Amino acid sequence: MSSRPGRTTRKEFLELGAASAAFVSLGGRSSAEPREGTGSAQRRNHYKLFSEGRMARLRLKNRLVRAATAEGATPDGEVTDNLIELYKDLAEGGVGLIITGHMAVASGGRASKLQTCIYDDRHVRGIAKLADVIHKAGDGCKVVAQINHAGMQGVDEPVGPSEAPSRGGRKLRVLSTEEVGELAAQYADAARRTKEAGFDGVEVHAAHGYLLSSFLSPRTNRRTDKYGGSVQKRATVIKEIVGLVRRKVGDDFPILIKMNCVYRGSRSSDAEGFAGMAKEIEKAHVDTLEISGANPVRMGIDSPDKESYFMESAEKLDLNIPVILTGGNRSVERLEQAFQRGKVDFFGFARPLIREPDLPNRWLEGTGGDTAKCISCNGCLRQLAEGPIYCVVEAAAARDLADS
Repeated sequence: MSSRPGRTTRKEFLELGAASAAFVSLGGRSSAEPREGTGSAQRRNHYKLFSEGRMARLRLKNRLVRAATAEGATPDGEVTDNLIELYKDLAEGGVGLIITGHMAVASGGRASKLQTCIYDDRHVRGIAKLADVIHKAGDGCKVVAQINHAGMQGVDEPVGPSEAPSRGGRKLRVLSTEEVGELAAQYADAARRTKEAGFDGVEVHAAHGYLLSSFLSPRTNRRTDKYGGSVQKRATVIKEIVGLVRRKVGDDFPILIKMNCVYRGSRSSDAEGFAGMAKEIEKAHVDTLEISGANPVRMGIDSPDKESYFMESAEKLDLNIPVILTGGNRSVERLEQAFQRGKVDFFGFARPLIREPDLPNRWLEGTGGDTAKCISCNGCLRQLAEGPIYCVVEAAAARDLADS
């Protein structure tokens, strides 16, 4: 295992979490005692979710992460006041880490015409405003920029590793070996821009059927060059990207990666050899792995057994880096139990924080129920093409109140 400065083994990581929990528990009640009527400090004693965590040298105040989701707030790819206000609310809400919506690394790599762009140095000034407002508003909240190429899901020219159906049935152009190398350089330049803009780290998006996800899956990658074939070869593009990014940002800047644990059409998390691929990706010296998968925004999460729907895949991993579990996380008690089992270190939320940006503070303070108010209706996502993302349920309630 690498001894690169700032790299944390899982043993060290879990020991840090235990030390943090012990520190906040000094003089406090036993975690087995009831919580009714407790203040935020005592609430923090009970839940290790509110203990300090670490990704490489990045220290986080708790284990709750705002997972990336598209914002629909940048009509020309540039940061707007609407986007800044959205992130200000998230930072004030108590989450330990914010991962931004994906930013396009190439002019032809957008997933939406309302997507934030990061493919040119002129974009640095705008995205720097995001990092600044989060740091000022968030009482220790950190921010990581997610970077991405839409690949076969692009609104411009769809591209991919092999011939496959693309967005809207348009013909997909297969990338040459040379073009893949050029794209790796674009990711590295985008990562450099995030550091120059004052972000605390960068996440490479390799999930949800976008370009890098399509390279990792044998269902969409049938190449015969160095980028296709075995698990090791399909991971080559990630290794090249991370290597180039590391040269641009240095050893102390965290690099995260988001991966599918299951692909569309697979019957189990083992169908695509996820655990083996994750182990291979770890060799690229990424600092944290975020788990997602096919259909990451499932609807009808109305019972505990439907929550945290990628948990089974997470618990099959054997990695020496922290793991973020995203997808259907709803109940603080359930997440606390999962955290204490020791396989997942952070929990990502997207839709719940669209409805309740202050959900982490609410849980910490013990106000309301222990389950997020989000009803998983996906109304927030269906209106994205029209403008900035918002919770349609909350908006309807506000209209009804105004009319009453």
